[in-house]
Amino acid sequence: MRRFRPALLGVLLPWLLLPQSALAHAAVVALDPPPGSVQAQPPTVVRITFSEPVTPFGRGIDVYSSSGRRVSGTAVASGFALVDSLNELGPGTYLVEWRVVARDTHPSRGSYTFSVGHPGPIPGGLAPASDLGSVAPAGLLLQAVSRWLHFLGFALAFGTVAFQLLVLRETEAATRLRRLAYAGIVLLVAAEPIALVAQAASLGTIDSASLADVLGSAFGRVLALRLGAALLLWGLFGAVRQARGRGAWAILALGAALAAVDGLAGHTIAGLPQAAAYLLTALHVAAMAAWLGGFAGLLATVGGTRDKRALVARFGPYAGVSIAVLLLTGALLALVHLRGPSDLLFSAYGLTLAIKLAAVAVVLRAAWLGLRRLRSGRPEAVALAGVLALAALLSSLPPPR
Repeated sequence: MRRFRPALLGVLLPWLLLPQSALAHAAVVALDPPPGSVQAQPPTVVRITFSEPVTPFGRGIDVYSSSGRRVSGTAVASGFALVDSLNELGPGTYLVEWRVVARDTHPSRGSYTFSVGHPGPIPGGLAPASDLGSVAPAGLLLQAVSRWLHFLGFALAFGTVAFQLLVLRETEAATRLRRLAYAGIVLLVAAEPIALVAQAASLGTIDSASLADVLGSAFGRVLALRLGAALLLWGLFGAVRQARGRGAWAILALGAALAAVDGLAGHTIAGLPQAAAYLLTALHVAAMAAWLGGFAGLLATVGGTRDKRALVARFGPYAGVSIAVLLLTGALLALVHLRGPSDLLFSAYGLTLAIKLAAVAVVLRAAWLGLRRLRSGRPEAVALAGVLALAALLSSLPPPR
């Protein structure tokens, strides 16, 4: 039974560290005028400074007077700041709303008020938006759905091929593995339109102009690369099949390229060169895809072989390497995202992580027993997909740090 342990220990342990890399949101560093302040003289500009470069979404900044009239122009990005000019302001309270897309593709918005002369009612009866994770709740939900589909599609499309080449040592995929890979392609393609709508919905507006703004941002470039990789993979599968397996390693090379694209949407970690931060995220996502796709490939293959124990044992070293990379990269990412254990209870990100860890602990026991008894593993696979959904939600929330 000890031979099973490398594979069995990895059934859920990697899910402790599933994609938490695309977590960065542009944080506000300074607001001018300050929130809640009463200005003796009317300001001429609004300046919002962020933790990283941003692209304005739409006008970027909107400032409304107490009558609900917009008194600002179109914001201009200048380094880490967003600056918008103001018309002549009279006494009263003004509402400032800002919407941006960070360099790492994550959307965020916010609002605050300041007053001139004396405080007054909130402009036009409006109130600052009630957001989750610095975005609209509907957008956050759609972000999580699109990321879940992308992660799952990545794993099925490329992880099953890695299992086929590295564990089975076969260049031509069996029918079951091929079906899993094609299902992964469908999920990869389906994720991108949802991601496009999610990005616009996160910032509160879904129309042709806002979708065009999204496509013109850093997020739009990443979306195009992801969609292009999925369609190229579709063509590669057909070509490899016609060539009877020759060129199958090119699929893994495309998977590495897609992981690098995902790295571009990862966190710009303070104190690390951008290339190092991108590489860390790419390795984390690639290891997740290798493990989950390999596990799916194992379940699809083990029922058709007579020596099931030998196949599970062969899967052990493959799973062990995937887990090692996940643990190393995940631990490094967790160190830069959490300020301390209290974040697990007192932040949306930390609480989601805590719930995911509890789910992992429950499913780990079931998966361990299932593989020890060489059951089909399908219930455990469904549960793992659920934990992956928690990871997708986690990757849509801003970390405490």
